[in-house]
Amino acid sequence: MASLPIRQLIAWGALFDQKPSAIRVTASRLVAETLLEKTARGMYTIGAGGLAMKNKAGEWATTLSRIREWEGGWFGVHTAHLGKTLRRRVRARERAFRLLGFRELVSGLWVRPDNLNYSTSEMRSKLCQFGLEPQMVLMRSDDLNQSGLENPLTLWSSEELNASYARAIELLNQSQRWLERQDLHTVTRESFVIGEHIIRQINADPLLPAAHIDAANREDMVRAMTCYSDFCHPYWEEFLGLTESDIVS
Repeated sequence: MASLPIRQLIAWGALFDQKPSAIRVTASRLVAETLLEKTARGMYTIGAGGLAMKNKAGEWATTLSRIREWEGGWFGVHTAHLGKTLRRRVRARERAFRLLGFRELVSGLWVRPDNLNYSTSEMRSKLCQFGLEPQMVLMRSDDLNQSGLENPLTLWSSEELNASYARAIELLNQSQRWLERQDLHTVTRESFVIGEHIIRQINADPLLPAAHIDAANREDMVRAMTCYSDFCHPYWEEFLGLTESDIVS
């Protein structure tokens, strides 16, 4: 895996008005948390603790390929026995559920439609990678029915999701039109901010069955992000080239 020199990280930080000292302190903290790994003096790469999130961040372009036709089944995860006293574990648990589209149906029971191309063992592995304790109880069911409960699909607001797709598409289109007239540093900085925001949205999308959301708009959002990425990458490569030449000189 490629390593980056601290001076290049500092150059990226300067785009966002971050001082070199702050970048160095942050790099040291991330090494301590295993999110970064120091490969040599002043050289860093992704650490063991950051690999799952790095891989997740890169999944956005193929996210729609994980959806299959929904047959009415559900994944369920029981966590009530895991407790809530350690906030660090609770945050990691909730992050795993968020990234894989689960919602809490009743206290300690998290569910999502079984419409992804994941077996039970693959879903368990994914949840654990993102921080859920392996002592969880993972279930797969053909139906989810309990007296007094509303349709579990109402745990997700189709209106809010559809509106977020439309906003993302408009934001990407407006940003690209504006950036076409800007200088290298402005394009690099602003496209990083906008691109990261939309990629986070795509990667956190619950990927609900097409009958519950505007699937065409969801596809358009991913397509718009692909176009935006294609537009931005030449600028990023130029910026990286400049920082590398600064380092060499």
